[in-house]
Amino acid sequence: MLRTVLLLSSWIWGSLVLAGMAPNIVFIIADDLGWNDVSYHGSDLNTPVLDQLAREGLRLEQHYTQPECSTTRASLLTSRYIVRTGLQADVILNGGGMALPLNETLMSDYLKQLGYKNYLVGKWHQGANSWRETPVFRGFDYFYGYYGGQIHYFGHYHTKFGGHDFRRDYRDEQGNFKQDILKNELGNYLTKSLTDEAIRIVKENENSKDPMFLYFALPNTHSPNQSPKGYVDKYFPKDSKITDYDRKQLAGNLGGLEEAVKNLTDVLKASKQWDNTLLVFISDNGGAPQGLMSYAGQSNYPLRSGKTTLFEGALRVPAFVSGPLVKHLAGKENHGMFHVSDWFPTLHALIKQRTGKSVKLVSEIDGVDQAGMIFKNEPSARKEMLHQLNLGNQAYRLGDYKIIVGNPGEYDGYVRHADKPDIKIKYDEPTDFWGKLKCSIGLCGGFGDFITDKDGAKVRLYNLKDDPNETYNIAAKHPDIVKKMRERIEKFKGIVMPAQENDRINAAHHKNSGGIWVPWKDDVRRDQVDYRILEKTEL
Repeated sequence: MLRTVLLLSSWIWGSLVLAGMAPNIVFIIADDLGWNDVSYHGSDLNTPVLDQLAREGLRLEQHYTQPECSTTRASLLTSRYIVRTGLQADVILNGGGMALPLNETLMSDYLKQLGYKNYLVGKWHQGANSWRETPVFRGFDYFYGYYGGQIHYFGHYHTKFGGHDFRRDYRDEQGNFKQDILKNELGNYLTKSLTDEAIRIVKENENSKDPMFLYFALPNTHSPNQSPKGYVDKYFPKDSKITDYDRKQLAGNLGGLEEAVKNLTDVLKASKQWDNTLLVFISDNGGAPQGLMSYAGQSNYPLRSGKTTLFEGALRVPAFVSGPLVKHLAGKENHGMFHVSDWFPTLHALIKQRTGKSVKLVSEIDGVDQAGMIFKNEPSARKEMLHQLNLGNQAYRLGDYKIIVGNPGEYDGYVRHADKPDIKIKYDEPTDFWGKLKCSIGLCGGFGDFITDKDGAKVRLYNLKDDPNETYNIAAKHPDIVKKMRERIEKFKGIVMPAQENDRINAAHHKNSGGIWVPWKDDVRRDQVDYRILEKTEL
């Protein structure tokens, strides 16, 4: 009891000392990191850096994202459900024409109004068909990274479509936009280059009067599963019995993530900024299960399925807050619902409490102010979440219940877990005699107690409190709950924007710009962009 009082007194005193100062925000987002890829969730791989930071703050054990990279980032930046943006049907592809709409007000825009200097280091993935869709035109003061969704860790080209995609965007003192294509970095490990730049930014801002927002969007652990020579041997546990090749390679990729976070936080902790810094860590979605094209050894065990689906393995991710601003919550866990759209309303509440400053938020945001949850470990302010509302599928959470209508994505039945090769989880196991008989010979995956709606779509209902791994479909047993949840989904249909689609556009291809991905629409004239290519000899 005395220790709790002392810790709380320390936090209150620290808050009083820092009153009037807007907090620095360091937001780290990993790529495709699975639920069971962090050792604090029981992983066979070691993540001591993430574990320590999580122990120093508050773990968010029901933090939800979208099923894929670009959709999560759009919801984070806009504080809105993805269906409001038109990005709900597909992931943004290089040269595909999709982008976060320009009429959206982003977290970076709001923070700029509040006096922040905004930096994005790493992955953008919100469209780059026009210059105005790129970070420095969307509230960020500085960008160092790549526009697309995936990248070769050493060659810095898109691993599916080719084309160089590593650059620096900024404005000079007169406000003129400039871009450097960083071919001088070819061959260097991308994660280290990004980390070095993030560290430079932290050091540059140590004596700044302006608060800093550093959005550090790392490529790890997205495929391809690459890391510097020796990393796999260094980071794969010597006593592990795992034989899966990709899982072993993931150890090196995960080691790169660990080093990046450690090196950045070491510099932060040694600086004057740390006492007034909130560090947030999340993954953008769950890991890709075995069999998916982008599989890179990740595991979401024991959660069902993974990336691109509507199951928990895609949506529920490792997440925590850390740093002196939450040290009074060290070692605690919160199991309340937190959606990725909640981050800016929550940060806005903190800034307002500290400085008295606020901005008028777009009235149609879906994010919820969760400051009580993040800073006091109070219950979640959220009662529901809309995961998806598309032509082919719907997913919605209300309290402990989750409903999926239509196609939930791939990996509907059995899912193999690379780190648990001897474990087979039976999903949607039926309770009737013939269903159990079929299940006894391995035919139960995906053929549980479904009910079918008037359009022929299968309906799944899970009680996530009793069944967090979605093994038993209870839709047929609870038609009243299904009816209530589907009625609520109907009310959301009024906010759905027409879905954008990828279309391979010849004018957008990197072959038209010397093998480099650059915006192809002429909303900003080419001669208005100070654009240069830095070769290997240029520093």
